[in-house]
Amino acid sequence: MKMRKVWRKESGEYGIGTLIVFIAIIIVAAVAATVIIQTAYVLQQQAEETGDIARQDVATGFKIITVEGIRDDYLHTETIATGDGSTTSFTATVSSGPINPNSVEVSDGTNVLRDDGTGNLVLVSGSGVSGWVGYDNRTIHLDYTTAPSTGTDIVATYGSGYKRTISYLELKVGLMAGSPPIAMESVLIEITDGYTDATLTFNASASNYSVLDGEHFAAVIARDMPPSNWERDRVITSGDVVRIYINASAIGLYLEPQTHVMIKLIPKHGVPNLVEFTTPATYTTKYMELW
Repeated sequence: MKMRKVWRKESGEYGIGTLIVFIAIIIVAAVAATVIIQTAYVLQQQAEETGDIARQDVATGFKIITVEGIRDDYLHTETIATGDGSTTSFTATVSSGPINPNSVEVSDGTNVLRDDGTGNLVLVSGSGVSGWVGYDNRTIHLDYTTAPSTGTDIVATYGSGYKRTISYLELKVGLMAGSPPIAMESVLIEITDGYTDATLTFNASASNYSVLDGEHFAAVIARDMPPSNWERDRVITSGDVVRIYINASAIGLYLEPQTHVMIKLIPKHGVPNLVEFTTPATYTTKYMELW
């Protein structure tokens, strides 16, 4: 093979310069690849987080089982007897009737008795006295082991008949299928009768209607499935059933017959649950299923 002659004016590339350029290209490509990978990772994390939030919002929510309305008793207060220092048994017929079960309270200033809904008067405080109630014949009977002193008035407070409007609402709720647990302290309830609107927050210390105001609702566990964490955390989990109490009168709702009502349960995450109903045309009982 014939060798080519190299002239003095000709020049060739040095190996070290080519190597430097090559290494620089590799470094630039590596940096660019790192930036692209990091960007892709961030986008992936954001996409996964967005997907988790979307799934949570779709799956989380309440299932309303029933809505019940409760009317208040018309209350009456009467002095049914006065102690004479010797009489130990008293029977009185009150002026209004029939008497509503679970509405009677009898007091003599020392002892307090309440009816249990079956006709028995049960001691709440004090001792040495028992009795019964005849709901239909309007009678209240008391037996003392020691006669009340002379001049001691025995006073009965009782209900006879029910008010025209619904005073309280009770909702039984659970979780939608697949819903994660929901903390009641983060739940809001919106309620309106078309004239008055209220947004209620959870009162963890309330367990009945009488202590509720127009800004809070109460919740009591009816069925606490494992893991049983209601008493500690006030969290509702799958399979649990909770009673939610609302004092409609305290809110200012006027729930007379044929009133349209809207209630919306709003968890912190998830789908708000809206229930609408119209109250019956006639109220015939104390407790009425509304939805």
